[in-house]
Amino acid sequence: MKRPIACLILFFSLCFSANAQDIITLNSGDEFKAQIVRINPKDVTFIKEGSTDTLAFDRAEIRKLNYKNGTVVFLSDAERPVITNEPIVDSLYAQGASDATQQYKGYKAAATGTLVVSVLYFPFGLVPAIACSSKPPSLQNLGYKDSKKMENSSYCAGYTDQAHKIKKKKVWKNFAIGSGITVGSYILLVASMSAIFLM
Repeated sequence: MKRPIACLILFFSLCFSANAQDIITLNSGDEFKAQIVRINPKDVTFIKEGSTDTLAFDRAEIRKLNYKNGTVVFLSDAERPVITNEPIVDSLYAQGASDATQQYKGYKAAATGTLVVSVLYFPFGLVPAIACSSKPPSLQNLGYKDSKKMENSSYCAGYTDQAHKIKKKKVWKNFAIGSGITVGSYILLVASMSAIFLM
């Protein structure tokens, strides 16, 4: 009984070690592996290698961050942002969102299906519109070009969040177009029928 439990513990610790490949270098020169979660104005949030707990270091204690995709971020006094009430934008999150705007095209099936149902079965197009827009894009439909960047949690979050926003926007736009076509057709039909009866 002890051997299977020991194997499970070893397996999970290896999994966590494989996922934590970013390197945090302190001003003292010490470095350690971790999964960097977010850079905040006061601190850096991370998950230390071999752990599942989220921790934070004050930015003043950190010299640089080496992301596993090769990106290096230096945290000097000159680069430290002024603390305000404005939300801080993570640069890798923003890069992921920007790339999704250019690369994500996986919304087409959901948007087209919503359009067809909205035209043919008005007002039942509302059903696929709600279902498709509420579900985030699946991994195989994200269409990202750089799998190494997607290994970074901040970049991945930015990309997937933006892709979901694009999908929702396209689905609801097609629902509006399909519903408009159907309602417009009904109005034209009623107007034509009225004109015939008035003749």
